[in-house]
Amino acid sequence: MERILKSSKALLYIATAILIFIFNENVMPFVAFLVGGVVMAYALEELVFLAVQKKVADMAEAVIQIVLAVLLFLVSDDIVKVCIIWGVWSIIREGREMTHALAHIKKQRLALINIAESVVVTILSAFMVLEPGLHHAHTHVILLGIELILEIGFPLLEKVIELYTQRKKEKEPAKPIE
Repeated sequence: MERILKSSKALLYIATAILIFIFNENVMPFVAFLVGGVVMAYALEELVFLAVQKKVADMAEAVIQIVLAVLLFLVSDDIVKVCIIWGVWSIIREGREMTHALAHIKKQRLALINIAESVVVTILSAFMVLEPGLHHAHTHVILLGIELILEIGFPLLEKVIELYTQRKKEKEPAKPIE
């Protein structure tokens, strides 16, 4: 079941990213609904997994993300408010991803790349909060497509590297005991 959910998530995120790349200009009038939908999807996924794991105390962040998604829907006609809410959500999310990457920096080979990506997104999100407008929103639509792919790509690539490393170790001849 978990494998089906992960595969479905991967297909959904990659398909959404491709559609964003193709139709990035066309989605601008609906950007609040696009981003609000992504925020809501992230939050609901997190709520479901936390509920399954019975981690009720950890659900606060997901509830806050739902509030931000609803706010995006409510202010959909005001690009300034959309940019500010979106920027704040991105900064919070990237802070969380950076924390995770730093905590696993010794185990995950891609942690430094993940941290660098989070720093770049945080800086761009700060600009979107400080200078909200269509230009920053459009830049972030493209960035959203990239992030959706990286959300699937980082864990997948980490798994591939892990499998490659394991196979390489298995092929190494045993070292004699001195």
